[in-house]
Amino acid sequence: MLDLVFLGLGIYIFVKASKGEYKETACNVALVVGILAAIVGAVCAIVTHNDTLVFMNIIVMIIAFGIRFAAKHLVKLYLDKLAEETAQLEHEEYLRSGYRNPSEKKPVYTDENFDDEELRFGKGGYTDNKL
Repeated sequence: MLDLVFLGLGIYIFVKASKGEYKETACNVALVVGILAAIVGAVCAIVTHNDTLVFMNIIVMIIAFGIRFAAKHLVKLYLDKLAEETAQLEHEEYLRSGYRNPSEKKPVYTDENFDDEELRFGKGGYTDNKL
């Protein structure tokens, strides 16, 4: 029964970790439940002289100790992937923008064209010179 609880906690931890959420409390509970399940299972296996079951319970104990590190690693992988996608989107947005390098933009007003009315007001459409 403890093995099923440990399995359920492990699935919960890995599902949350694959979505980028690290659950410290769930990892601690899984560690305790996993160790208890391994100890109880190993004792039952030793009493019944089943060497394979003892080995399997040792594997459960190792998994119980490693579940926290695996969850942290999955969260790190998710965050790295998210950062890479964000950087890719920013780079694509930069490539699609009209200004490649802001230092290469020409200033609109310089000393030579500061008094140019067409630059300030535009050429526009029909204008009556009498007004």
